[in-house]
Amino acid sequence: MLRWLLTSPEVMRGQLDRLQTVVGVPNIRFGILPLGVPLATTPQNSFQMYDDVAIVETFVGETTHRDDEAAAYAKAIDRLWNDAVTGEEARRLIVHAAKDLPT
Repeated sequence: MLRWLLTSPEVMRGQLDRLQTVVGVPNIRFGILPLGVPLATTPQNSFQMYDDVAIVETFVGETTHRDDEAAAYAKAIDRLWNDAVTGEEARRLIVHAAKDLPT
């Protein structure tokens, strides 16, 4: 969502700047799913994993999944991480997104 203009370009620039600061921080795993490349898994909604619990967010609310359903989300995360770019490549995508914002 680096390129979705969900707020003003000025606010977005600040958010993108902050994202750059977490690239390379040892206790943060940061990756970006790049545009224009095939993905093994299509992200359809947001979700978070907390140990063996998946919290799924949709337009109608939030649901909690455990056991086999949570394991399916954990596998989806693994597939998404395989397609994500990290480190300096992620930083490069952030910088390009910021440069492409309207003035």
